[in-house]
Amino acid sequence: MNNAPTTRSYSLQREWSRAFTYMLVALLIGAVVTIAGVRLVVNEMQGAAGRLKAEYGSVDQLTAALEVHEQLGHCLIEAKPVDGTAFAGAQEDVEALFKAAAAVGVGNTSRTAALEKAHQDWQASLEQSGLRGAQAPGLTGNHVADATALMEASTNVRRQLAAIQASSVDGLDRGLVDTSFFEDLLFVARWVLLLVAVGGTLYLRRRMVKDLIRPLNSLHRGVRNLEAGDYSHRLSVARRDELGEVAVAFNGMAAALQDSHEILTYRATHDDLTGLANRAALTERLAASFSQDKQARTRNEGLLFIDIDDFKDVNDSLGHEGGDALLVQLAERIRSSVRSGDLVARLGGDEFAVVVMDNDDGTPTTGPVAERIYEALSEPFVIGGRPLRVSLSIGAAQRTPETADVRELLRQADSAMYRAKHGGKARYEAFDTLGG
Repeated sequence: MNNAPTTRSYSLQREWSRAFTYMLVALLIGAVVTIAGVRLVVNEMQGAAGRLKAEYGSVDQLTAALEVHEQLGHCLIEAKPVDGTAFAGAQEDVEALFKAAAAVGVGNTSRTAALEKAHQDWQASLEQSGLRGAQAPGLTGNHVADATALMEASTNVRRQLAAIQASSVDGLDRGLVDTSFFEDLLFVARWVLLLVAVGGTLYLRRRMVKDLIRPLNSLHRGVRNLEAGDYSHRLSVARRDELGEVAVAFNGMAAALQDSHEILTYRATHDDLTGLANRAALTERLAASFSQDKQARTRNEGLLFIDIDDFKDVNDSLGHEGGDALLVQLAERIRSSVRSGDLVARLGGDEFAVVVMDNDDGTPTTGPVAERIYEALSEPFVIGGRPLRVSLSIGAAQRTPETADVRELLRQADSAMYRAKHGGKARYEAFDTLGG
């Protein structure tokens, strides 16, 4: 578990800003591609439609003019009263329409060639009928025999013009085919951008779950654990980013709370001067023992109450600092005289207590422990460079199935200790359930 990143390796703000920038750019590209593609398709369609209109319209006008000119020509051939000069003028109009139609299709060589061929065939038909140019005004007599040839030639020319118009329609179709290609290209481009957007969204969702949601849920669980009193809970630091810094700060706060809790707990259960358990810890230990199931209990406990004889004289002769020094040294000697499972506590002033566990076979051990404590007093204490001997009065109470509760056991031990005091001091006295 990495809980202390020194430098930030990642930045959520920078990464997510970059990601949203990429998404915005993708949307802009999609919009530009769409607009440009639609505009291109529309322009192509408009261009194709405009070309068709111009090409088809010019040939349509030419066809109409040819029909009118053909009718006038038949009138001349049949010697009907027709103004030859007007016929020649109409012929010039048709020539102009041929040129105009050819000019519309500049760049379309096949259309231009077809128009030129129709133009030549039309001129040849007029030449054969004696109606071309200056021939028409001087034509006299009835030439009905030439009418059939003129009609066939004119029909052929109109057929060629119709084919030219059909080629213009085919050109429009080809233009629409080209437009469909651009439409397909636009469709593919839009799908590609959509897939990119979907992929980016799924990627961002996965990153959000991994880099945002999970760390935040972990932080929430950590806060709940702290609220529940689990000050040992720590967050894992997955990445060295802003949330990683929050996790590190949380771990630091949890460590500080744990240290404070341990200090406060220690102070609440230990004596400041000697470091021994205090009265509250002693009571808690005994209460826990009394709360156990009697059928499951295999070992009982005894309790020693210890009081320093004539401790007031020590304070009077050595002062309170000397008295405190004596209490500290005595606490250490008592602690060294008991076993690991026994509990030594300072009740306050010059009073101490020891919770003594019975042997595995059930025999009480308060007496042997008291003897070891007395043996520890064989060497004098050294207070301020001066040797000092003290004596202790010890009262013992043995817990039995008849012992009602913690208060009764404490009262029995205290009573035995006062009996030792009043019996001459420097004595060990066990509580007698019969004699008190």
